[in-house]
Amino acid sequence: MFKLKLIAAAISILGLLVFAFFANEARKEVYYLCGNFSKGTAYSSVIRQLNTVNLSEYKVENLQQGKRVVHSSALHFHLLSCDIEFNPQEKVVFVSYG
Repeated sequence: MFKLKLIAAAISILGLLVFAFFANEARKEVYYLCGNFSKGTAYSSVIRQLNTVNLSEYKVENLQQGKRVVHSSALHFHLLSCDIEFNPQEKVVFVSYG
């Protein structure tokens, strides 16, 4: 019985370590890509870079004053995100990570 509990604990710890690794990689993916975008960057460049993501996702929202792209990861329950706002000429006007 003790051996079974030890195996279960080891599998649980290993699962948590694997989750922690991928969650950290997803955080870095969102953080570093967000750092690539600055005021004046073209919408097409942002989307081209975001299409390379593996552990995160993005969504595009159409607003009256332009577009907004929200880049986040389900591994963080979408709590950490990169918000990128564009003007009607499809140029970045605001980037926020948090």
